[in-house]
Amino acid sequence: MKFSPFKFQLPLAAGGITLMAFNYLQFAVPHGKGLITLSDITRAGLTMGQTALYYPIIVIMLALTIVDLFFTVVFLKSLIQWLFNKNEYTEFLNGPPTTSIGIFVPIASLSMTANVIWGPLGFFIPKLSSNIQSLMLPALIFFGFLWLMLFVLELRLLKVWLSQPLDLTKLSFVWLLDVFTFGLVNLTGTGIAATASDRAISSIAAFSSSLALTVGIFLFITKLAYLIYLQIKSASLPQKPVQPSYFLVIPITCLFGISFYKITLYLQTHFKYDVEALSFFLINFSYVITIGWGVFCLYLLSDYFINYFYKSDFSPTQWGMV
Repeated sequence: MKFSPFKFQLPLAAGGITLMAFNYLQFAVPHGKGLITLSDITRAGLTMGQTALYYPIIVIMLALTIVDLFFTVVFLKSLIQWLFNKNEYTEFLNGPPTTSIGIFVPIASLSMTANVIWGPLGFFIPKLSSNIQSLMLPALIFFGFLWLMLFVLELRLLKVWLSQPLDLTKLSFVWLLDVFTFGLVNLTGTGIAATASDRAISSIAAFSSSLALTVGIFLFITKLAYLIYLQIKSASLPQKPVQPSYFLVIPITCLFGISFYKITLYLQTHFKYDVEALSFFLINFSYVITIGWGVFCLYLLSDYFINYFYKSDFSPTQWGMV
């Protein structure tokens, strides 16, 4: 089967669910300072109800962590071979914007995998979690690579789009995949900024993330406004297989909100700023938008779910709902 960067949506989705499970346990289960580990669960003195809730979550987290890491390795090998095939790579980049934008999916997936290694994998390997500070420099280097590739590809695609005629009326919310990738790379960078005890490492990560956040938000506002404008002008919703891409706005909003929150943690840790009120506002504001957009999408796409979804063939845009 011919390789496509969109295949990285599988480990990306698995990593996203794994990270959700980990974050739930991180805040739901009392534990010591730092990230929660499996030993914290066994020492927590859980009730019968908590045991029935938490242990299935842990099993799901373990299974999807394995899926994320396994398919990341498998697809990385295919990606490297594909990149060395200049003709296929060039043809992909010169395709329609809603196709060529898929070049960002591997970067998004690798960013997610980095967070899976620090969080869920460290949950099952306590030694990894306890030595998290020793990983901050390698993490910064990896983040720098993702950050650089993100901007290089954004500029390269912009050059392609400006140098050939485009049918802008065929754009869909899939076009937001680069913005989604900005959000995930920012999550990685701001995570380093908030976690690293070394001020130089955290400051480099915070500055780089702030720049990427600024560009990402600009792209998000510009693209979203234009896509909404196109939709208002259109006489109908896009074709059914494309409609799940509307849900991409939800993770983007969450990722930017969490990234800003982690920047405030960096300011609190290294500059002693009182950011409690600002942090509360950023997190809740992003979740209000997320919930509102989710309800709107469910109403807007009600016909898709009632009459089409269960009998439809698989479409890559359906990963957007995950």
